[in-house]
Amino acid sequence: MFCKIIDTVSEYTGRAISWLVIVLTAVLGYEIVARYVFGSPTMWAFDLSYMIGGTFFLMGEAYTLKQRQHVRIDIFYGRFSRRTRAGIDVFFYLLLFFPLWCGILYALFPYVRFSWEVGERSMQGYWQPVIYPFKTIMPIGVGLFLLQGIAEFSRSLMILVRGGEAA
Repeated sequence: MFCKIIDTVSEYTGRAISWLVIVLTAVLGYEIVARYVFGSPTMWAFDLSYMIGGTFFLMGEAYTLKQRQHVRIDIFYGRFSRRTRAGIDVFFYLLLFFPLWCGILYALFPYVRFSWEVGERSMQGYWQPVIYPFKTIMPIGVGLFLLQGIAEFSRSLMILVRGGEAA
């Protein structure tokens, strides 16, 4: 039940966030037309494009993991039994995935808190938009990714222990 709830959250988040591709395309399309057709580039397109693209990337991680679409080097992995693959997954979730992403999440909280405290603005572009709402997306995306990782880990662990299919 717990895994299904996480899967549902990842599914809805991924589907909702996928619409940002259209927004990003519109922003970049507008910038191209403004710059090359009218000779009047925007001041905001660069900042908006990396914020939208970053949000799309961060909020889409959990959905991508749920769909098993992250890059995997499986020269041998695909030839192993389901139980052996589950054992490998459990091992690497414990060795790499959880320590890395928990560490990143832990490091993000003071980073985001400081950004809110100082009312941080982007120094990359001319119009210097506020950036703390975008930085807030970072721990949310990583948190969703970790939750989906817990679901995937749990499924692999069930397969490893029971030797069959996971719910």
